[in-house]
Amino acid sequence: MHQADNGFYFSVEAAQNHNDTFFGDTDRYSSDDKGVTEAAQEIETRWRFDLGDGYSVAPGMVTVFTSSNTHYRPFIQGWKSFDNGLNLSARYRYNTVNDAHSDRELDGSGYTRRESHQFDIWFAYNIGNFGMSYNPRFRYQDGVDQGTGDDTYWEHTLAFNYKLDDGWTPYVELVSLDKTYINDDGHHENDYAVRLGIVKQL
Repeated sequence: MHQADNGFYFSVEAAQNHNDTFFGDTDRYSSDDKGVTEAAQEIETRWRFDLGDGYSVAPGMVTVFTSSNTHYRPFIQGWKSFDNGLNLSARYRYNTVNDAHSDRELDGSGYTRRESHQFDIWFAYNIGNFGMSYNPRFRYQDGVDQGTGDDTYWEHTLAFNYKLDDGWTPYVELVSLDKTYINDDGHHENDYAVRLGIVKQL
């Protein structure tokens, strides 16, 4: 990722599925032999404009390339920073994909193109080197399954980070992923995730 002085930002991310083994082989003729495979590549670009008095706004685009299709996610995001260390941000994002039959319709009539609306809010607070944030996320597409057995999806992320010397910042995220887990009976249940990572600022 890179943040330029003129407000332009871009990041590139690659993800892999490690499946049953961390760096093992994959055998297309054996369903029991699943190793590391490609998941997706994501590119995000945005241009942030300062409006003064702690306000700023940025249009942007997230593009995700997978082995089966390409996702396009244009967005508009705004920020407000306060002198006491509190930062607020809100974003609207439109999610679509170049696959006319990507998502399941809830009425059982088949599949349709993803055209969902996503809303995010971030509440962030920094005290010295310590930072924390809360991000509620809502996604909706009328009559189309959002992976929850419903046409809505709620996600909640609570994150903590600590800035170390030389630009290193480890972080942890605790995430509630709505009813995206399907149990053995085929019913949707709440799913959760814990993410650990570290950021290096160059």
